[in-house]
Amino acid sequence: MPGDKSGHDGASPLPASNVPAAKGSSKLGLFYHVTRGQPTNYDMLVFRTLNRDMGLPNANQDYLASSLQRELMPVRSWMLRTLPGSKTRLKSTLENSLWGVPGAVNFIDARTKWFDGAVQDAVAAGIKQVVQLAVGYDTRAYRLHAPGVRFFEVDLPSASGIKQRLVEKLGWITSPAMRPTYVGADLSRVPLAEALAGTGFDPTQPALFTVEGLIYYLPKEACAALFAAISDYSAPGSRLYFDFMATAALEGRGSFPGFKVTQKAVSNKHEPFLSGIEATREGISAYVNSFGLQLLEFLSPKDMVGRMLPHLQWSDRKPPIASFYNYAAAVKP
Repeated sequence: MPGDKSGHDGASPLPASNVPAAKGSSKLGLFYHVTRGQPTNYDMLVFRTLNRDMGLPNANQDYLASSLQRELMPVRSWMLRTLPGSKTRLKSTLENSLWGVPGAVNFIDARTKWFDGAVQDAVAAGIKQVVQLAVGYDTRAYRLHAPGVRFFEVDLPSASGIKQRLVEKLGWITSPAMRPTYVGADLSRVPLAEALAGTGFDPTQPALFTVEGLIYYLPKEACAALFAAISDYSAPGSRLYFDFMATAALEGRGSFPGFKVTQKAVSNKHEPFLSGIEATREGISAYVNSFGLQLLEFLSPKDMVGRMLPHLQWSDRKPPIASFYNYAAAVKP
């Protein structure tokens, strides 16, 4: 979804690219005017709260996102809370098939639920370390904390500082054991192993690594470097969960409703889409295998709807979630 100079969905600590941004457009219709000038991680907070606040079925369980939204976007937050019908109108504008992105809000809802499940499943399996790369305004460390489990929130130093101040102000940490380890590091300059050194992270023990809303903004070389770094610095049994974009969408092959609008929107924010992966089980399996990882699961957009939003019916013409994003999990054997 739309990005900004400070990062992507999760305020990426990785390099945007030396590749020039694709030419944007100043005539994108209502979707562009709704999202223009607002950082991606702000957009994600708005999207993440809509279905939940509207009481729709199978909404995500991020009950803390609205607090961040009120702090970061007080005027917009007030309008959505106060003006009758404002949430419904915003969602219909964002997901309109003529000028918007069908499934844009539902995509964030489903993705949030899926990554929540990744953390819960890892903790249930006995994994005691959760490393969130490009964490942005994600709230899992505060919602899903469990005894003996350590969260590491990796982000750019400036973004990490802002997050810490907001968390302190909102009073989410009620005991020292709940506090995640904040790692301010620019991974384009600092290797992952160096960034985590001295933080208490134990590379000899399994960990869960999450990479949400980032892969498609990285150049192919940076994407490969990220996967290699995670594989090299993880113990056997470690897991990696990530979302990615279908190569076919980037190359203009096939039908992906709303993709061109989204592509123009990110270009207008100087955060173009740069990387895709073949969106088949065989394609993503071969990709993770090249880094010494084994595929655990692959979910197409249709699969994601069936699992996370089963009350919605799939439609190729108007998909209920954005159709160009896919999801995968891998394990270090």
